[in-house]
Amino acid sequence: MRGAEAVLRKATVLGRAAVVKERVAKNYREAQLDRRLRRERTRGEARLLHRAKLAGVACPVVLEVGEFTITMGFIGGARPEMGAADAREAGGMLAKLHAADIIHGDYTPANLIRGETLYVIDFGLGFVSSDIEDKAVDVFTMLRAITQKEAFIQGYGAYSKADAVLARVKGVEKRVRYAF
Repeated sequence: MRGAEAVLRKATVLGRAAVVKERVAKNYREAQLDRRLRRERTRGEARLLHRAKLAGVACPVVLEVGEFTITMGFIGGARPEMGAADAREAGGMLAKLHAADIIHGDYTPANLIRGETLYVIDFGLGFVSSDIEDKAVDVFTMLRAITQKEAFIQGYGAYSKADAVLARVKGVEKRVRYAF
């Protein structure tokens, strides 16, 4: 599978199903800059996955980090249907991420997998921030992608600063509406 930043391939590590995410070179960038960016983003994503696990969020287990690769445990499942229960759970998971100051960067149903539980995947655009604006953009991104908005907001309400974030979402929405 190929995304904008990386190529994913299945692998086996110690008899266990795994996925290798390899950040591919961008020929339009200067080579030295490209290597530095890919290396930093790879390590950053691995750190965010670890930090998310510590925050109690189900996500892939990092098995190995290479210069431009992350080998993770394979998660079987499919995209969630995002009915009310899934939306509420997704809101609760984002609340945990934000309580740990983790910004996902692309929090949508495309980056969730319903397996034995709901998992968050692909922290490739993520970063650490305590900024309410960054958190509001994460919330706005999901709200834009789902119909069960109230259920999601209910789950997100577990975050102690949810009211401030949700108030800021309205400002983000106004700016985005006129950006197109």
